[in-house]
Amino acid sequence: MAQEIISKFNEKPKTKIAWRAMYLGVATLLIPQFLGIFAAVIRPMIDKASVNNENIGRTLGFSFGIFAFVLSVSALVTGILAFRKGERSWVMWLGFIPAILIGAFWIFMIVGEFVFPH
Repeated sequence: MAQEIISKFNEKPKTKIAWRAMYLGVATLLIPQFLGIFAAVIRPMIDKASVNNENIGRTLGFSFGIFAFVLSVSALVTGILAFRKGERSWVMWLGFIPAILIGAFWIFMIVGEFVFPH
């Protein structure tokens, strides 16, 4: 049995889950910019003693990377659920496509770290 399509590409979505998919997908695009601003500007202003400590920078970078990966996975899951409910609106795709791209980026980065350690 085929799923009934409840919204077309040029329409607004009919369910709240499509809006959530869009919010999560756009948030995955904003994480790298927030990480760069935080690492370059905010962290040195907050904690002057940690500027020369590499372990704190590595820990923060890794934790933001994990957060971005979890956020992209949740955006992917939400987008898939909206797609299965029959959403095909531009709002759902606006969140779903960036989540796919950012999720693939993080998967390739993690696999690359295990395959080619440095």
